[in-house]
Amino acid sequence: MVSIMNQAINFIEEKKHEIISSLQELIRAKTENPPGRTIEGIEVIARILKKYDIEYRIIEPSPGKQNLIAEIGNGRPVLILNGHVDVVPAGNGWSVDPYGGVIKGDKIYGRGATDMKSGVIAILYAFLAHRKLEKGKLVLTIVADEETGGKDGTEFLLKNGFVKGDACLIAEPSGRLNPYVYDIVAGEKGALWVRIKSKGKAAHGSLPMLGDNAIRKIASLINNLPILIPVKVKIPEDAKTLIEGGKKSLERVHKDAPKALDNITVNIGTIRGGRKTNMVPDECEITLDLRIPIGVNTEYALKALEDTVKNLGEDKFEIEIISRIEPSYTSPSNNLVKIVREVAKKYLGYEPLPICMAATSDARIFRHHGIPAINFGPGYLEKAHTRDEFILIQDVINFTKMYVEIINKFLGLS
Repeated sequence: MVSIMNQAINFIEEKKHEIISSLQELIRAKTENPPGRTIEGIEVIARILKKYDIEYRIIEPSPGKQNLIAEIGNGRPVLILNGHVDVVPAGNGWSVDPYGGVIKGDKIYGRGATDMKSGVIAILYAFLAHRKLEKGKLVLTIVADEETGGKDGTEFLLKNGFVKGDACLIAEPSGRLNPYVYDIVAGEKGALWVRIKSKGKAAHGSLPMLGDNAIRKIASLINNLPILIPVKVKIPEDAKTLIEGGKKSLERVHKDAPKALDNITVNIGTIRGGRKTNMVPDECEITLDLRIPIGVNTEYALKALEDTVKNLGEDKFEIEIISRIEPSYTSPSNNLVKIVREVAKKYLGYEPLPICMAATSDARIFRHHGIPAINFGPGYLEKAHTRDEFILIQDVINFTKMYVEIINKFLGLS
């Protein structure tokens, strides 16, 4: 008698060509964010679900920003499979049509190939492979708005009680090409976005000494703001492994990049000031992106920034909070992390490290709602949001099979 898992793996083997053609179709669906309309992408997913007689519902918090939910099985445990179909704008300079889903050799090219339409298709077909599930439950959530914070996507679904579960597997890309390696992203830094304003006095540009130039005021701050604000971080014991793993991963990127994980980083993102060339500007503002390590919070980071500004002798600025996201993590001892490491070793030849990353994703929203979540999916950080984005075809198939086995072990089917 063929086991449930073998039946599911056989289903993936039989559908390999369909999986790749479905990915091509999803890449061709225009889902750029902004503006964030996901209708075309959700239609692709819906057609595939209909083909296999799977019921679904569509939730549309804002016009065009559609999310899809499908469920199979009943009872506990409940595993949520999550992926987003919105993508960043393609931009110019591609050598192929960014919305062509072009296959060249062993790769599929297109916007979203890595981030993260390949992951969406992989979790979709792993979900379909269990369409006759009788034990436990799978909840498929294909969402909008991840690229701009998740307000009309994952956050809306969780906040309004549309989705509940015991754990969440997000198919976000978690690999690198050089060297070729995959990690499990189980922790994320927080983020604090602020606006700093300087005030001056307007005057005619021909007599600048009569005014007080707001741009000159803020220029001194810009030149002296550090990239890193060192902090005394008391990292929780079960998060230390994630920080260590993240540092090893970032060593491959830049020699100083590992410092980002246990310090506050500061990026000056925008500057805006002045109204006319021949006027002394009376206002200028910059926006900052501060990333907050696990072990402190955004309130701590705000105080650290205020102290840094004052220590630079700059106490004449207004600091205004734009948005804030607290750091989050899933313990490396969590059952889902253990299962993913065990299954991945069979396909990758090694156990991927559970790591913390410097950026944020929808995983934080699940964690803030009490649901352990990790990112583990096909795709490469070097190719996300870049021109000529691609995914290796074999990675798509391998991850679909890995998801099948992860589902089986998590639900206790094998």
